[in-house]
Amino acid sequence: MNSGKPAVGMRGVTLVELIVAIVIIGVALAGVLMVFVRNTGASADPVITHQSLAIAEAYLEEILAKRFAVPVAGPEGGESRANYDEVDDYHNLANNGCLTVVQGYSATAACPAPGSCICDQSGQPIDGLQNYVATVQVLARALTVVTASNAERVEVTVTSPFGGSVLISGYRTNY
Repeated sequence: MNSGKPAVGMRGVTLVELIVAIVIIGVALAGVLMVFVRNTGASADPVITHQSLAIAEAYLEEILAKRFAVPVAGPEGGESRANYDEVDDYHNLANNGCLTVVQGYSATAACPAPGSCICDQSGQPIDGLQNYVATVQVLARALTVVTASNAERVEVTVTSPFGGSVLISGYRTNY
């Protein structure tokens, strides 16, 4: 026996209520999706910064392992990074430390020209590190008990393809 009235608790949803619910869910979903988009876009930043730091540390470790010499502000005539033997040879490192074409630069698809990516200690390009730029400054600096003529501060700056930069430094002393 159906009297035409819905049973108690069996009421339907009106079209207005349905539209309001859809709008509320849509606005909430848009807010959540914007958070996801922002987090996804920024998730590469720490990776790029860490890569820049790793490059800078590699350059600094290489440089500080070389012998101390009286600063002459750069490599002696014709030297390339592959045969730098003193800390001060790295002052104003050019071309990301890559060999020139004349010196035997081996171009790759990822690094078609000297200086277009980071190079290893022998002056050859490292694929995957294109558009990073490394700069080195070697400066005579006194420490508390060491004179400026016996200490050099090495500053390595690496700039990422997106413009962020990392600066690290260390000292090499004449002992």
